[in-house]
Formats: sequence, C-alpha cells, structure tokens
Amino acid sequence: MRFFNLIIVFVVFSVFASSAQEKSELLFRILNVESKQPIPYVTIQFAHNKNGTISNALGDFRIPMRYKVESDSLIISCIGYSTKRVSLAGLPEKSFHTIYLIPKTEALNEVVINANDKKKLLARQIVQKAIDNIKNNYPVEPFSYMAYYRDYQFADEEYINLNEGIIEVFDQGFLTQKISNPSNRTALYSYKLNTEFIQDSLLSNSVYNKSKQINDGKMGSSIGNELTLLNIHNPIRNFNISSFSFVYILEKDFIVNHNFYNKGIIFLDNEELYKIEFSAKRDITRYAYKANGFIYISKDDFSIHRFDYNLFSNSPRKLILALNIEYKRQENDKMYLNYITFNNNFFITQNDALKVESSLYDKNISAFIIKFNRTLDRSSIEKISNVKISFQDKKLPIYSLNLIDSKTVEVKFNKEISGFLNKQNRVDEALFSFKLKNFKDVRGFKMKKSKVEGYQFRELFVQRVFLDKMLSSTLLYAEKALSLKHAPINDLKTEDYWLNSPLKQMNENIPD
Repeated sequence: MRFFNLIIVFVVFSVFASSAQEKSELLFRILNVESKQPIPYVTIQFAHNKNGTISNALGDFRIPMRYKVESDSLIISCIGYSTKRVSLAGLPEKSFHTIYLIPKTEALNEVVINANDKKKLLARQIVQKAIDNIKNNYPVEPFSYMAYYRDYQFADEEYINLNEGIIEVFDQGFLTQKISNPSNRTALYSYKLNTEFIQDSLLSNSVYNKSKQINDGKMGSSIGNELTLLNIHNPIRNFNISSFSFVYILEKDFIVNHNFYNKGIIFLDNEELYKIEFSAKRDITRYAYKANGFIYISKDDFSIHRFDYNLFSNSPRKLILALNIEYKRQENDKMYLNYITFNNNFFITQNDALKVESSLYDKNISAFIIKFNRTLDRSSIEKISNVKISFQDKKLPIYSLNLIDSKTVEVKFNKEISGFLNKQNRVDEALFSFKLKNFKDVRGFKMKKSKVEGYQFRELFVQRVFLDKMLSSTLLYAEKALSLKHAPINDLKTEDYWLNSPLKQMNENIPD
C-alpha cells in the first residue's frame, strides 16, 4: 500500500475552424527550425499594440484577421530561442502559416567562469536566491490582466467538453493571499462550451461527482471553481502557502525536498537565464513516485521566468500531474503572469459505464426496444449475433437490428414471431431475457467494462497586463467556490481579445 496520499487540489465533481472563422482569423504553428518539432507556449506580441497571445502545447495560435489588415507585425519570443519578427502584411494568402524559430542556448561547458561571476553559485543557491527575491521581482501593487481561459478533458487524443472564455483577473499584489483575499477577484466577459469539439456527458457529469477519481490522489478541497483550482496550483504566486506535492510551501519546502542541477545558460531575447533541473529526493517520494522539472531564473536579478513540474507514479509508470507556468517582465521591470497550464490524471469508475436503462416489447411496432444510457457506436448493431433474446426461455430468431436514435436499438423479428408475440394477452418485460455482446459507446468503451482515463486541463493565457489597475465597482465577479458555469457574464466589448481555440485534433498534420 502507498505510504501516503498525494495532495493535489481538485474538485470531485473541420480540421480548422469553420470557413467563416478562417476568413476572420489567421492560423499559425511555430516549429523548431532544426528538429521541425512544435514549440509549446510561445509568446506572441503585436508590435503596434500591447495585446498578444500564447501558443498552445502544439505551438498553435490564432489571431484576428484585422491585425493583418492594419499591417501590424508579430514579435515572437520563447525561452531558448532567438526572437523573431513577422510582418503580417507580407504573409501570403493561405489558410495556415508555419513559423520557424532558431534555438539560442549556451551549454554549461561553454560558459567562461571568472572569479566574480554569479555562475559560481551552486544550483541550489541560485534557486534559493530566486525564492528570496520574489517580493522584489513581482508586483506588490494592484494590477489586472486580460486572459483567454479554458478547461477541458483530454482523452484518446481528443479535446472533450472544451469550455473557454475571456476573463479579467484583478490581483492586489504578491503581499496578499491570492485565494483568501476578497479583493482578488475575476470578472468574466465570455465563457461557454465550444460545440465544435466533442461533448461527452459521462465526463461532464463526472467532473462534479465521486465517479471521477485521480490516480494516487487525495482530495484537498471542495472548491468547485475551475479558475480557483488553477490558481491554487501556482507555487510562485502562492510562495508562502501550500500548493501541491512535493512543492508544498515554495519558500519553505521546495529547496529541502529537491536536488538541483545547473544545466547552463539559456536565453530569452538577450537576457541570460539559468536553466536549473530538479528532482524530488527519494526519501521524500520513496519508490512510489518520481517528480522532476526545470526552473528558469534570471542571471541578473534572480527572477523566476518559468517553472515546469511533472509528477509520476512508478508502478505503473504514469503521469499524475503536470504544471507549466511562465512569468514575463513588463515595462516596470516587475514579473507578471504570462501563462499557466495545469493538468491531472483522472479515471471514471464503472458505475457510469455503458448499460441498458430499459427494455420492452412494443406491440404497436412489433419490435423489442432496448434503451441505453449512453450514445452507441453504430458498429455495435451491425451483427444480429450481438443480440440474443428469449421469451419464456424460448430463443427468438432476430430479423434485423435498427438504431432508432443515438441511444435506442429496435430489434425486429420475422412475421411469424411478431404475430406470436402480438397474440399474447400480456407481453411482460419479465417474460423476456436477453444477452448482448460487443456493444460499445461512441468512445469505444464496452458494457460494464468502461474505465475512461484521461487528463483534466485548466489553462490561462494572458493577452494583456494593466499595471496599477484597481478593482472595479461596476463589474460582476465570479464566486471563488462555485463553478464558472454559474458566474455572471459582464456586458463589455472584448474585440481586442479573442478565443485562441485549439485545433480539433492534437496530431493534425499541418501543411507548410
């Protein structure tokens, strides 16, 4: 038996867009020029506008077409790559554009060390200095940021139940507690289900009940607000309160619980960053878990630019949670959130598996009707041999199977059998017995054997930061303990901010 429960706060609870969207948006993917692999979480800033966006895990992003019409340019930057400028006016007329970035790193053995160089610091000392300087490097005055937010389940390489919206987050500064302080609030300007992606009631309903479970996890909160749960998992913003295993309280436990390794210098534009690899100590994780990641720290002022954390179980080997978070320097030289994405593994228990809800013989249509609780895979009814029905222990030959609607199967018999059944004074469901095989739902899960497994994602990508902005008294705010589905939507024009919806398939092949 595992020796403890992990603390992971969670609640138990067309290839592209349409043609109209394609005309109103420009679609991009960012690749490494050497490996031709996608680059995740790249910052995209407009040259003539303070707005911007972040690419997703596959390096994809979209922007409104009007920025091309206005002849704006993109400034594309990412840790470890040379910054690139792309003129929108000069882009060719095609539906999708690929942008290549050139790696810009400096290996540890290439670094020249002199007597006064900060690189003499041990990796552990660099991280300690970064934590000690959080109050100096991050804002302590009120501010806000506009952001694209989304939450979804990801299973079988598909985005499922994708909710997304535009939000404004008001923060009173790093000297206040993000969750408990009543002045740290969030206003929604849009939030809805994206119906272009798969919708699955099993997963959607299970988000809010006990059939959804987390591998190796322990429920640490009953909070139902998706954004609050995401904020709880930000160890930088919550540096002096507990987050998740094995970070716990960043300023108190992170250094003690991990080993650190200096992997050299990496660049963001012309700023040099220490790339520090870390792994949780074996006496903390025992043999049941493994935790590791990277933290990127400025060589100049020890500000934390990026923090990546992965937690695995060892038997079986499985990713339990992943956190990716980045902060960006603004014009006041303070670090503000750029993006945060968090996901945890989950599985759905058999209680919500595909099953028969009702069955009866309908004399009016001379057919046996079987109703299921979930949408069926049509291939389930291709073979008559998949259904065996008996009446008073007498096997009935089946003539055909038909799908009346997505969850209902009609079983037809020949005229002789139908006539026999219709003559019965009473056709009672109890007189019938039936056996089904090879029936499965649209997700491919068979009857009573379903175990849907995947990852619950919550992600926020900042599009603009407002320095020194106070909480507004004219806005309606989301309740921190209730789901965003119940939050009020503010009537505010948000044409300067847009939904950076992902492509439908994670593994799409995009032409150059």
